[in-house]
Amino acid sequence: MASNKKSGGSSGFEKSVNGRRSSKHKEGPVVMDTKAVFAALYSVCEENAVFFSGGAKGSQGDAARRLVDAMKLIQEHAHSLEPVISGFAAVYHHFDFDPHIPANGYRSLVKVVRCCVLHIIQKGRYITANRRSIFFRVAHNAGEMESYCNALCQLRALLYLAQRMLHDNSHGNLFCQDESGLSESFVREYSSMHKGCFYGRCLGFQFTPAIRPCLQTIAIGLVAFGENYRRHQSGIGVAASSFFTSGKYAIDPELRGAEFERITQNLDVHFWKTFWNITETEVLSSLASMTSTQVKVNRALSVPSMPFDLPLAANHRASVTIAPPSAHIGTAPVQMRLISYDLREGQDSETLLSLSRSEGGAISLSLGLKTKRLPSSPV
Repeated sequence: MASNKKSGGSSGFEKSVNGRRSSKHKEGPVVMDTKAVFAALYSVCEENAVFFSGGAKGSQGDAARRLVDAMKLIQEHAHSLEPVISGFAAVYHHFDFDPHIPANGYRSLVKVVRCCVLHIIQKGRYITANRRSIFFRVAHNAGEMESYCNALCQLRALLYLAQRMLHDNSHGNLFCQDESGLSESFVREYSSMHKGCFYGRCLGFQFTPAIRPCLQTIAIGLVAFGENYRRHQSGIGVAASSFFTSGKYAIDPELRGAEFERITQNLDVHFWKTFWNITETEVLSSLASMTSTQVKVNRALSVPSMPFDLPLAANHRASVTIAPPSAHIGTAPVQMRLISYDLREGQDSETLLSLSRSEGGAISLSLGLKTKRLPSSPV
């Protein structure tokens, strides 16, 4: 693993942290919260490792040993990560855009690592609560912990890369002033990492749970489409074959992650164009129109660019003329689309229809029947 060759001590980083710490440092609660999070991680991993260290035999014993090994390796990664996370929490506020926008890449990376650690704690507590149940699947939970252990390993490698960048930059500068081969070094280190773990069981762990099913669907469709991309010439053939081969990627997250990593590294831009445009094919468009809710209004509009007078806030009697924006081609009409679930008053007016483009669909899907017009929307 890339992080294994960077797992040395963090004394140099701690010295850098001490040198950059400001006199008005306000990151103390973050550091204390980090200690509490890692303490909970050590506790839940140690408790489960001790419990599953018994002498079970057969497949259950092999799965238990896998689970114990994953717990111990997670603890090893966490012991190396804790001082690095605390160090970044002490200095990353220096790289914010301004005091009112606490955001930068160092903050984002630390939050992703913390999110991964919290997921491991949650999974460990689930194992603790259900491990005595007859329905508890040791092999499945061992696979879950191994996946998050691999993700934590790669995040550890990313943190050490960020640590190197922090050392090479001057105080408060987010970007390097003098690269001196830094880009080539980062590309080389990044290419040596194993990124498939982020697209298997751990896919979307840093996002809200509501979005994960959508991300999983996209990932499954992507790898299935990529497997059949070279075999068929038409998009319809690829889509049909992908539908039948997607099942194995749905039930095997590790295979999905490995295939996702292979596809993203080896396929060209034409594949991505074909994949993202597959929903525009005639068959899938017809299927979507049959299964989706039909809207009453769907019009493509072309609004001409015209100057207008805007009253001044200090003096409403005076105004300033706002000219339409223009680029190197001059002013141009604004292209937009009006979509409404119901037909409301004014949406079929002569003024609005005069702005419609020919590519817009029919304003009403009532097949000639009289459509009831609802009042204008309150918002």
